[in-house]
Amino acid sequence: MLRIGEFARLANVSIKLVRHYDEIGLLPAHAIDPNTKYRYYSVTQLARINELLVYRSLGFSLQEVRRLLCAEHSPERLREMLLQRRASLQVKIEAERARLEEVDVRISQIESEGSLRPYETTIRSLDVGFAVSLRRTCDSYDEVGDMLQVLRAKLPARSVVMGQGAIWHRCLGTADSIDCEALLFIDPCKSSHPTALNVVQVPACTVASVVLDDTADNPRSAYRAAVDRAQRLGYRVAGPIRERYFNRMDLSGPIEVQFPLAPAGRRPTMASPF
Repeated sequence: MLRIGEFARLANVSIKLVRHYDEIGLLPAHAIDPNTKYRYYSVTQLARINELLVYRSLGFSLQEVRRLLCAEHSPERLREMLLQRRASLQVKIEAERARLEEVDVRISQIESEGSLRPYETTIRSLDVGFAVSLRRTCDSYDEVGDMLQVLRAKLPARSVVMGQGAIWHRCLGTADSIDCEALLFIDPCKSSHPTALNVVQVPACTVASVVLDDTADNPRSAYRAAVDRAQRLGYRVAGPIRERYFNRMDLSGPIEVQFPLAPAGRRPTMASPF
């Protein structure tokens, strides 16, 4: 039999790791001296620790390794677990590939434009929201400010307004007129509202989000960049553009533009609004 130090050296691992595997039952010592408490291992256990180390190097958790080493497992079950691990690794590879593409995009921007763009696009999830709504056809995008003022004037003073925004159901470029829905987000449990006001549920969704300030020179280029990034990540635009205004009293200051997304390839992509 081999003392723990010699066994660890032959297995090319630390004594601490061998002790740990013994303590959690993955590699029990072959024998323990009752007087000195020294652990002793059999040469045949080198094969088991090598198998254990291989599974760990493949990324399996200790709990998964325990199941893989179980003698009762059939080859079919082992194959199933390996296929699951393969799928998990494939997801990580795709995520790293997407990050690599993002790095390449920024390198290209610096090489072609001399600097990075002053805005970034993020992909994020939005929770469901509730809002009082006013929807109408407009001649100008600026009319949304007046529509929000109309909603504010009709809300009782005790209503809790959590934010304001808009949904652009139709934009110039894809139609001859603008279809705008102004929104004042409220907490329905803490707010009251006249029955004349329309209360809507704004669905939860995944969006490509870009934040612009009110001095942005060319917002349409930011919109195109947001859609391009979403498409590179395997999404398509799947609903009307949303806007969220950070200033709760007017439209000055930063604006978050949100493009609702869905996985690409299921239905035709909506026409671009720019």
